[in-house]
Amino acid sequence: MDGVQALDENVRNAPGRRFPTHRLLLVAAVVQGLGLLLCLTYICLHFYAPQVPPQYPPIQRIKAQFTSCDSDRGCLLTSSSEETMTVQDNSVPIKCDGFYLISIKGYFYQEIDLNLYYRNLEVLFSLSKVTFVNSVTVAYLGYKDKVYLNVTTHNISYEDIQVNGGELILIHQTPGGYCVE
Repeated sequence: MDGVQALDENVRNAPGRRFPTHRLLLVAAVVQGLGLLLCLTYICLHFYAPQVPPQYPPIQRIKAQFTSCDSDRGCLLTSSSEETMTVQDNSVPIKCDGFYLISIKGYFYQEIDLNLYYRNLEVLFSLSKVTFVNSVTVAYLGYKDKVYLNVTTHNISYEDIQVNGGELILIHQTPGGYCVE
């Protein structure tokens, strides 16, 4: 048994292909280093990239009040100066194509017929013999459309219609389309 070597010495000195562990460790370290370098580059570019705001115009919106009616123009629409849309000739002109959320609320002392129109007499809302209205819809409106309100009664004149608060709200839902300022 003198000529027999220990098992550890047999494996180390065995002829044949040896596995170069030091080269494998070197390759693994280089790959990890490159991965870390790529991650740090991505993070740095992300944090130092210029923040560009979207180029959309402000969201088109209006909250128009109607509190009285007259025989010439029907229910009078008024709005504040902070709104991005305006009231012109007792209607709301549309400047941007797209979908609009349209809400109308109102309380009247008499039974009325209420119609909300756009374009060329196309009806958005049509209600008959109501004393209050609380309706919401979404409609596609285009540039140069106008939204306007028509209130009628069967037994009294416009001057006698009493409104206990009413509002018409339009909010543009699809910014980024065709828009004229």
